[in-house]
Amino acid sequence: MADPISAEERRRKQAQQRERKDALRREMLRTMPHGKLSVEIGVWRGEFSQILLDELKPSKLCLIDPWGVQPDPDGGASLAGARSQDDMDRIYESVRERYSTEIAKGQLSVIRDFSLPALHLFDDQSIGFAYLDGDHSYEGVKADLEALLPKMIEGGVIMLDDYHRRGWWKDGVMRAFHEFLGANPADLRIKAIKGAQVAVQKL
Repeated sequence: MADPISAEERRRKQAQQRERKDALRREMLRTMPHGKLSVEIGVWRGEFSQILLDELKPSKLCLIDPWGVQPDPDGGASLAGARSQDDMDRIYESVRERYSTEIAKGQLSVIRDFSLPALHLFDDQSIGFAYLDGDHSYEGVKADLEALLPKMIEGGVIMLDDYHRRGWWKDGVMRAFHEFLGANPADLRIKAIKGAQVAVQKL
């Protein structure tokens, strides 16, 4: 049985890490496009969605996530920590409930789907800001970046989470991002890097 004191200490440290990460992300978001159509790919419980609303004041925020049990590449039951589909369904409903007021006002929409089919719903050159925190595999990040680029307005920004080599994805996020820059050298510029967050702007 786990020591309850050490478990509590672990939770405290995790909360502190989350607070530091959120403070860093808020700082970055203050330099991002405000008042634009924005998307968040990879939503989970929707905590960061509130920060996006607070900091960006988007014309509309679209949350994209399949809320489905995904195989864990490290051999676990799922990427979400061995959760059942019933659990995922409840999390999806909790996000809709959490933002029910914004949904009713047309300030926010929830798209329960994978990123690529969801992005087909958006017109080209319509998105001002995109936060990418979905499939962290090299193939997943590469596909998301390629699908997002034509959807971004001139001056629009794509911001990625977990720009490092830790985690099951190893160098997948970094490699896909670097190749994306290399494939579009005249159309993109690095806007900001802070910790494990990186943002690129469409010229």
